Amino acid sequence: MSAQSRAWRALAPVLTACIGGVLSCANLQAAPHPYSPQPLRAAQYTDWQRHAAYVPTRDGTRLAMTWYVPDHALAATGEQTSSRATTTRFPALLWYMPGHRESIDPVTGAVRTGMDAAEIGFFTAHGYIVAVAEMRGSGASFGFRAIDRGPQIGRDGRDLIDWIARQPWSDGRVGMIGVSYQGFSQFATAAEQPRALKAIFPEIAGFDDYTSLYFPGGIPNVALGRVAYAAMGQDDRNEYDPDARPPRWPSAPVIDEDGDGQLADEIPRFATGAHSFLTQDAPTWADGARREGLYFQATRAHGANGILTADRVLRAPFRDSPLDDSGFTYRDLDPGLRADRIAKARIAVYNRGGWFDYHARDTTQWFGTLFGHTPTRLMMAPTAHSGLPARAADNAYLVHFGDNDTTSALMLAEKLRFFDRHVLGLRNGFERDPPVLIYVMGRGWRYEDEWPLRRARQWSLSLDAQHALTEGAEAAGVAAGSAGAAGEDTWRVDVRANSLSQGANRWNYAAASAKTPLSLDAGRAQRLEYTSAPLGQAREITGHPIMHLVLAANVPSVDAYAYLEDVAPDGSSLLVTEGQLRADFHRLRPAQLIAHSDARLRVLPALPYHGFRKEDRDAAPLANGRKLRLDFDLMPTSWVFEAGHRIRLSLAGADDGSFVTAPDADRAVWRVQRGAGESTLELPWVP
Repeated sequence: MSAQSRAWRALAPVLTACIGGVLSCANLQAAPHPYSPQPLRAAQYTDWQRHAAYVPTRDGTRLAMTWYVPDHALAATGEQTSSRATTTRFPALLWYMPGHRESIDPVTGAVRTGMDAAEIGFFTAHGYIVAVAEMRGSGASFGFRAIDRGPQIGRDGRDLIDWIARQPWSDGRVGMIGVSYQGFSQFATAAEQPRALKAIFPEIAGFDDYTSLYFPGGIPNVALGRVAYAAMGQDDRNEYDPDARPPRWPSAPVIDEDGDGQLADEIPRFATGAHSFLTQDAPTWADGARREGLYFQATRAHGANGILTADRVLRAPFRDSPLDDSGFTYRDLDPGLRADRIAKARIAVYNRGGWFDYHARDTTQWFGTLFGHTPTRLMMAPTAHSGLPARAADNAYLVHFGDNDTTSALMLAEKLRFFDRHVLGLRNGFERDPPVLIYVMGRGWRYEDEWPLRRARQWSLSLDAQHALTEGAEAAGVAAGSAGAAGEDTWRVDVRANSLSQGANRWNYAAASAKTPLSLDAGRAQRLEYTSAPLGQAREITGHPIMHLVLAANVPSVDAYAYLEDVAPDGSSLLVTEGQLRADFHRLRPAQLIAHSDARLRVLPALPYHGFRKEDRDAAPLANGRKLRLDFDLMPTSWVFEAGHRIRLSLAGADDGSFVTAPDADRAVWRVQRGAGESTLELPWVP
């Protein structure tokens, strides 16, 4: 065992029990709390008014914004009092995005809101203006993004907040909402410390994007780029495809240049069979009217966007690699760099993640790093890269666990109570709720005082002979003996292995619409499995599983994928969580590398981290028959393995279609070291 591995093992129990600098290790009273929905204040309005305008930024670039103002006030009796809102100034919630704030059918003029109309209606009913703005280089906005997730996004976000605060309809208090890229834009804007910004509610958003978006475990992720950046380019070009599902419409213009009350005719004509009007040398319009062509000018400028397409990413393999000639590296763009500035501004942050999202670890890192330094909360839901559905029947995990009550209404209630407390300043009791709300898969919602849970025990399962997972005799609840004598299993990598279930996985966005929970049963023959005996009692695993894989191989390096599965008595299994690591990055490095060198906040929770800089790479870690130890985390989870079920660890050397396959993988033969003191899986067991 290497010195760094011994150090990790010695430190891990301490780090699991104490997230120093945030919570006191002497306080051991943290405990679970039952969750029960709290009543909401009554709605005040029944409708909204739509407005749109261009907002100038400090460099003169015009950004498209639509905002919805509460209308038709209700009296205390619930009766409508007038056709106009009786209050003229409101707090505002900003949704700041790439893509389209609204889309329009250029044929019929029908408009589709970018933000869910029900959510707009919910917040306007409770007295909030909802403002939706398109980033430069997107939709009807002017300008271009020199690089995706660059610093300009935060500066523009501050300009938007400042503009909102100055408007006659604004009371000067602003919050932010949104998912995915809109989560990033919240962190970027909050780091600019606009005075009017009081609280943000980022969902399924990144902290260390290198290891979640681009190179998880140091392995090139091609699934995300294939889906996300293609769609982003189509939005930026304002493409029209009526045959897509749902139909792809261009962004709604801001200005009705010809004054005829119609917006659709501000969009240039599309050539026959073309999805973009930019294919034409000069724009023409259906009505033949003369106009300045603002919409065409804005869209044409988007061609200079520096989208991080898959080919650009593959040319920059390390966290400190230059991204072409942009002047930036992944490290420069990572959201986690902004934690100190957000905490200094005392902006309240509610982090919402999904157990099956590729940003699951990121969500817990935002919470762990900010907790104790600014009002911060964490929610983890049984979702992929998506929100909770309007109907529980539309989420495969809610259906599987027989939960008919969890819907998007829960999320809206959390948002309203959070913003009421931190934007409006209402004393609504929200601050008395424990700061962590998790969905324990198999048991339901539960409050916790912390993340990770200090009462969780480190349950170590050894890879053993006959493909068994075994544990020490001191651990109760599993009908298996202690780990056997050391040995090794020889296994040839199958490069056809993949993590798809019904065509979906964590990485390709399709898990959000999967009809049943993810399962790897279809490809079992392509992986190396180790399975426990049936559990004598139910076991809750809540936290960050850690893999310690010891192996040798006949090739210089390998990619290692680890999957934690729940095997039912009938032999079928469900995927619980997963992790991966390219052996080139086997050396452990301080996670503080994610933050600025002078950061005062610690990056938490404490997990194995590998730097991923060029200097951290060992190009041939397995050369000359060398035996190597790979320490890496699996995505966080909260899952109950029921009595009679088995725990299975599956290993693979490829994830075909989602990640670039390692060189020499087609001839790789592993020698997995097993038995006492060798390869182990550590699970955070909550008694």
